[in-house]
Amino acid sequence: MNLGRDLEGILVAQGLYQDEARAMVETWRNSWFEEGSRLLYIVPSAFVNEVLPLSINPAPAQTVRVFVGRLELVTQSNRKSSQDRVCNTRRRNIEAYGRFLEPILATMIKREMNPAQAGQLQSYLNVVYSRLLEQNLGRN
Repeated sequence: MNLGRDLEGILVAQGLYQDEARAMVETWRNSWFEEGSRLLYIVPSAFVNEVLPLSINPAPAQTVRVFVGRLELVTQSNRKSSQDRVCNTRRRNIEAYGRFLEPILATMIKREMNPAQAGQLQSYLNVVYSRLLEQNLGRN
């Protein structure tokens, strides 16, 4: 089974040309098919048009817009592995989760019953937020 090819087929069924669908999958391949669990879905066009109206002058004969949504899934295995790594303060191993670290930690904090452990997780999440802020400020 080739997920990229399957997704191309779905995009073509939504109205994209084959070349457009292939280019879209190739553009996003590294984030859509990287390690981890996620749900990819087609955002309904009525929602897209309401939230992001498009106006082109002169108007083309046809306009097709296909938006793919992505929902990151934090599994029990992710939470357990992350918690073990945070508790053992193996920072390099923790950072292997990359952009998934923030939602994993946020989920862990919500479920943690031990206030001291929740505080430790929150402290590390604050470090993650600080790094994200620094990265975003550096882009401007």
